[in-house]
Amino acid sequence: MSFVRPIGSFFAAVIVAIILGSIASTHFVLGALSDLGVAIPFPDRLAMTIQDIVGIAPLYGAIIGTGLLVAFVASIFVSKLAPNLRWFVYLVAGGTAVGVTLITLQTVFGGIMPISGARSTGGFIAQIAVGAIAGYVFADQQKRDSLTKYKTAAS
Repeated sequence: MSFVRPIGSFFAAVIVAIILGSIASTHFVLGALSDLGVAIPFPDRLAMTIQDIVGIAPLYGAIIGTGLLVAFVASIFVSKLAPNLRWFVYLVAGGTAVGVTLITLQTVFGGIMPISGARSTGGFIAQIAVGAIAGYVFADQQKRDSLTKYKTAAS
């Protein structure tokens, strides 16, 4: 039963990555369009953001989720070296996983970044920040699960 908690934490982290990554990507694309002089009213921005979250979720989740999974498994071993900095280990692992995944995608696609919102330096860094947030969410959920487990055992 102990494997259920990390799985739930992992899915929470991936869901956060999907939502925040999609929002960041959408707004970097819309920002680039605005720089070209295209006027995009707020209701349209909101509709596009929601549509992108729904549309990108399966593929983005599978790709980024795979990267996060590898990074979080590796972080299990690294966090044993610094148990008090576990949150930081997962934060760095999440950001690194997204960065490496994006660079790998760009390499596979012949130098073209398939996630259009990550084509600029700012967009790329925003995606890495999303991965870092997902890593923090994973560590935080694990910590909460451990505290709940400890409180239940102490009762």
